[in-house]
Amino acid sequence: MTVAEKLYQLIQILPENQIHEVLNFAEFLYQKQLSPAQAIPPGTLTGLRGIAKRSGSPPNDDDLQADYTNYLIQKYQ
Repeated sequence: MTVAEKLYQLIQILPENQIHEVLNFAEFLYQKQLSPAQAIPPGTLTGLRGIAKRSGSPPNDDDLQADYTNYLIQKYQ
């Protein structure tokens, strides 16, 4: 009996929620073996990482608060 056959027999007796866990784990292992270009499907948010980076140093709390306050004032005038 092959490993796949043993796995199939075991899955037959598991409850549905545990079958989903096995499937999720198998998909995780599959994604892990793919090359980085294949692992992230096009159109995902991960592909957009870094696209909106600000130049310079990150804003401090006072700057963020002032920006948000100005935004709210403009929105609700």
